[in-house]
This record gives sequence, C-alpha cells and structure tokens, in this order.
Amino acid sequence: MSRVPAFVRTSVLAVASLAILASCQGRPMVAAKKEADFAFEHGDYAKAAPAYLEIIEKAPGDWEVEYRYGVCLAELGNLREARTHVETAQAANPKSEEVAAGLAQVYFKLGEKQKLVQLLQDRGNLQRSLPSFMLLADYALQMNDADTATTAVNGAILLADGKDFQPYLKAVEVAEKLGDTKTASRRLRQAYAINPKSPAVGAKLAEYGLAAEPTTGLPPGP
Repeated sequence: MSRVPAFVRTSVLAVASLAILASCQGRPMVAAKKEADFAFEHGDYAKAAPAYLEIIEKAPGDWEVEYRYGVCLAELGNLREARTHVETAQAANPKSEEVAAGLAQVYFKLGEKQKLVQLLQDRGNLQRSLPSFMLLADYALQMNDADTATTAVNGAILLADGKDFQPYLKAVEVAEKLGDTKTASRRLRQAYAINPKSPAVGAKLAEYGLAAEPTTGLPPGP
C-alpha cells in the first residue's frame, strides 16, 4: 500500500480544521438576519426567534434585532423575557414609535398598568408624541380608566393643533364611555370642521342625527 506524502496529509488536516472552525462559528449574520426578518414579517415567530437570538449572542447591539426578538417572545408567550429585550431596544432608540408601541403592548399583557401609562405619558409630554397619546387613550379605555383616557385625548388634541381630526374622534369615544353625550357631540362637530369628507366622521354624524353641512362644524381646540 502506498503511503500518503506528509505534505498531503498536512493539507488535508488543515482543510478539515478550517471546516470545523467554520461550522463552530456558524453561518454569516447576514444569512441569519435574512431568515429572521422573513419569518418575522410573515408572522412565523417560532422560526424568527432562534435566528434573532443567534444574532444577539454573536453580534449584540442592534436595537431592531432586540426589539423583534422581544416581539417574537411576547407572541410565543414568554412575556417577562420579552420585556427585557424590548426595554433594551427602547433604551437604545427612545424615539421609535414602533418600539414604544411594542413595549406598551408587553406591559399591557403583563398587567403592568403603571409602567404602560408612564411610558406613553412621558412620550406624549416630553417627546410631543401624538401616536403615544392616542395609544394611551386606547389602552386606558380597555383598562376602564376614563380619567387617563380623557387626559390622553386632551393631550393629543393639543398636539394636533387643529390639523388632525383623529384625536377628536377618539375624544368622542372617550366621552361616550363616560356617558357625556354633550362633550361627544361637540368633539364630533370639531372633527367634522377639520375633515368634513371623512367617512368615519360622516357615519358618526348620522348616528348623532347631525347634518353634514358647514354650520355643523365647530372650531377645533380644547
């Protein structure tokens, strides 16, 4: 039997060692990110989660990966660990409306009302975030907290500065929850003045027996 030359054996061992090293290092992060994002965007959180975790373990520091991994965990029922990752993302990118909304949802699912309210109130007041006030109003209604809902829609109305009818429609919903039809009607007429062509406003006007005509509108404001 012929013997394999020493230099050949050395080359084979080197190639094998490189292959083992490559397998230990795993696939490129670009491939993991591509797989994770595709699964996430198609709602396959069980598949996206381990791919995002792979990225976090090998290349930490990406706030979007932290956020999306947290969302995956929340969807899979692991709310406490989800909170940690979404909070990390929020601390890294405090201006993101998407991350703030995701964190608020985690707090809501965990029953951490105080943290939810504080998060969205601070964003509304300090960052002048209209979406945060609107989201807070929605959550407050779900939590049967009419006072917080009223404060939130009033804050949204101030930030909107008469340019967006949506806060006024939300104020109608809050007033209805309180049984305050007078305020509900006033807010509706203000919404109509801002956007008389809105189907949502038109449907609500019909519900209240109000005519869709110029005299129905009221000037926007507190």
